[in-house]
Amino acid sequence: MKKSILLGVLATSSLVGLAFAGGCSSSSSPSNPADAGGDHTASSSSGSSSGSSSGSSSGSSSGSSSGSSSGSEGGTNPSPPTLGTQIDRMGRPAINTALTGTFDPNCTAATCPAKDSYNANASQTSWTTDYGANMAAYLGIYDSLDNTCGNQPGYAAPAAPTSYATLAGVLSNDILWLNTGSTTCAQYLGVEFAILGIANTDCGGRTLSENTLDTTYNVLAGTLTPATLPAVSGPATNGITAPASPPSATFPYMAAPH
Repeated sequence: MKKSILLGVLATSSLVGLAFAGGCSSSSSPSNPADAGGDHTASSSSGSSSGSSSGSSSGSSSGSSSGSSSGSEGGTNPSPPTLGTQIDRMGRPAINTALTGTFDPNCTAATCPAKDSYNANASQTSWTTDYGANMAAYLGIYDSLDNTCGNQPGYAAPAAPTSYATLAGVLSNDILWLNTGSTTCAQYLGVEFAILGIANTDCGGRTLSENTLDTTYNVLAGTLTPATLPAVSGPATNGITAPASPPSATFPYMAAPH
């Protein structure tokens, strides 16, 4: 997803015409990741118990090809491939797209970390240090989308440079969090919402049928309405209400081909 899609969606929602240029007061001016190269989204994901995470972004190689031994083309199984340099990590959709170098016209591959660098970063312990401050600066811009500053989840009363630090810390630790003590799983970002002060007992994570981008848009714009959880509503929407091919209810949950 290109960043222009995110901005275009916000512009075509009922937020159209709202002031965007100035933004709300934020922790620092963006000196953040640019767009050089790819624009992949988010980080590695792995579940955890009661909100703790064991996520890793390096991935693993699995399986080997089964060689055929029939006829004249018999052979042996090849060795599993050796993993090379990490080029992507997958966690929450749109985090890299929305919060890495999006509003910095001076950010280039030569002057600041690129989106590709974000995707290649396998060191989870340093993610918040590496990206938190710049994400906080961009959160102040998104917070102004509804013409109301300070209504983002986790916002602290004006005390720069910490007003957006809580949400920036949650989003920069870019993995999917799962509360295995809950049996209700209908709210994307459920565990994160609990950390941000929005009470709920959902297990969090991400099911295949959730409209994750609408939730993300409304968190960033400050238009999230917690009283409606798990059915998040708000003026920011991508206009998609159902997948073209619904996922299967059985493992591996693949949708039917188009």
